[in-house]
Amino acid sequence: MTALDPARHPDEGYSTDATMGTADIVFFVLAGVAPMGVVVALLVLSIARGNGVGVPGTYVIAGVILALFSIGFVRMSRRISDVGGFYSFARAGLGARAGGATAYVALVAYNAATIGIFGTVAYFGSEVFTALTGTPVPWQICAMTFFAIVAILAYFKVTLSAKVLGVALAAEVLALLSFDGAVLVRNGFHGFSFEVFSPSMVLGSGFGVSLMLAFGSFVGFEATALYSEEARRPHRTVPRATYISLAIISGFYLITTWAAISAYGADRAKAVAEANPQSFLFDAGTDYLGTAFTDLLQILVMTSLFAAFLAFHCNTARYHVALARDGLLPNSLARLHPTHGSPVRASAFQLTLLAATTLGFTLSGRDPYLDMGISLYGLGILGIVALQAIAAASIVGFFLRERRGESIGAAIVAPALGGLGLAAGLALMIANYPTLTGNTLLWVNSLPWSLLLAALTGAAVAAIRTHR
Repeated sequence: MTALDPARHPDEGYSTDATMGTADIVFFVLAGVAPMGVVVALLVLSIARGNGVGVPGTYVIAGVILALFSIGFVRMSRRISDVGGFYSFARAGLGARAGGATAYVALVAYNAATIGIFGTVAYFGSEVFTALTGTPVPWQICAMTFFAIVAILAYFKVTLSAKVLGVALAAEVLALLSFDGAVLVRNGFHGFSFEVFSPSMVLGSGFGVSLMLAFGSFVGFEATALYSEEARRPHRTVPRATYISLAIISGFYLITTWAAISAYGADRAKAVAEANPQSFLFDAGTDYLGTAFTDLLQILVMTSLFAAFLAFHCNTARYHVALARDGLLPNSLARLHPTHGSPVRASAFQLTLLAATTLGFTLSGRDPYLDMGISLYGLGILGIVALQAIAAASIVGFFLRERRGESIGAAIVAPALGGLGLAAGLALMIANYPTLTGNTLLWVNSLPWSLLLAALTGAAVAAIRTHR
């Protein structure tokens, strides 16, 4: 059934057995964001290479921009309830060619992000299991294990994956909140300097890098729309899950970045992060809560990344379903499991692509984290922020034609402002792409061109289909 099928009621589910509630969708979103992985990687990199102690203020700016975007996003999701996400928005708001271009950008971006996360979790899994067992554990063994677990979970009803994600998410959030609390107890409220919000700090040198990484930290929150057809009462569930997810992500990153800076002091945090970014959070954890807590953090980094891998795989499979329904991918990928309602064909396609890419990187002797992980995840971040900017323009275009009782401020002004902020962030990401990937290889830093190629291909395919 297409996104704009008039026979479909806004609260009709993905199937007769739609089972996802608000909490299930929120778990998928927050797990895809990978709070622990973001804090250990992007947060520290933002402090070290960006605007230093102004990072918490940067998260506020990113949160406001995405909140403005979300005001229009949730209204659009009430009109369009299918697994197409941003692709469906672009098709409805900007036309078939823009929809085709967006579809293929989404195809590249989500697959790249999923494969990048897979390489990263395989690497960290090897590190963690080697430390725990005292015996070297090849990353390939971890990769095959994580691959098998996700393949099994993706086969069954989506709520099973949601429960797994909920457990992993709760553990990492509780651990980081424990760290935040320990810093507060030792340093008191006066230790949390409000200097981190001063315009001179937030907008100072390195702001572009920090804003880029802040947007990257939120990647995944838009997944609420991908589960609208599997949700109970999506007309209410999707907007509620979107607002809850964004509020939790914004507040969590704000508090945790502020606590990490306060742990070292506003005058020392940037210098320490620059000198030793890999152990920035772990050293602070040992200082405030002991070595056992640091050991737990290292394990939770692995589980956080695994949860993100599972969430992104499920998101990507649903994009495959949407594209297959509209003839942009083979029709067979749109078939669902007759009992579980899961997109088994689309899931298998994504896992096959992942396995082939991983094998290629392995045979070429590339590092699973530095080469496959960071480079492909960087491409995924760039593509998803581009999708958000396109979606903002699509929302404005749609409601300029079919406002039907929606307020101008909520349906047009807010998403337009959010879209301008996203476009500015996208420009900064392109300009600072080598910083995002941390790589000097020409082919790695040329990957953004693949998104343009995908957009042109998608627009051409959509144009051909339209004129048949």
